[in-house]
Amino acid sequence: MEDIKSLFAQNLIRLRKQMKITQVEFAEKINYSDKAVSKWERGESIPDVAVLKGIADFFGVTIDFMITKHDESEKIEQTTGYEKAVHNKNRVLISGITVIAVLICALTVFISVQTASPQYLHYNVISCFIFPLPIYFVLLLVFTSVWTRRRLWKIILVSLLIWSILLVTYSIIWMATSTSAYLVFIIGIPAQLVTLMSFGIINVKPLRFKKDDLTEEHNQE
Repeated sequence: MEDIKSLFAQNLIRLRKQMKITQVEFAEKINYSDKAVSKWERGESIPDVAVLKGIADFFGVTIDFMITKHDESEKIEQTTGYEKAVHNKNRVLISGITVIAVLICALTVFISVQTASPQYLHYNVISCFIFPLPIYFVLLLVFTSVWTRRRLWKIILVSLLIWSILLVTYSIIWMATSTSAYLVFIIGIPAQLVTLMSFGIINVKPLRFKKDDLTEEHNQE
């Protein structure tokens, strides 16, 4: 049976390398010296329970996981808490960069149009900033659907998409007829209710039995 220090060293090295951080970086993240980390990874020593718990929490695993032997496939499948935090941060950054990129495009178009026809300020603002709103919310909804299962964010974004479409409709009518068609927003009330009711539906998948299971059950009878 392998020594606990050796098992801890193996697990620590693999988890650290899986996260692609150096000993120095890891030491900084757990507020410890890189010399101590080096000793741990050489199997010369093992931290006390309190530090071991902190290391396990950092990697998103249990203390038992840190001092137990694992094969390579299990190690690869293990997702650390640090990785999850990095992935979440990257997703937020990607979403933000995409929205800002669309905003920059809209701002560029606005400056060009406003320079060419400064007398139509209201129309230019509506065309460049109001009309693209549904695009923003569609993009965010796509990112949210791919990256998270939280219904609250989806409900919020779908609701914003509905009201932004109504705002665009209102703006088009106003630009075309110079009349305030505020009644168009009444459509948003039933649309909002349908959205909330749709997300309230719970899909329950029927149980499926394998043929072998049915045969075994039949034999038992």
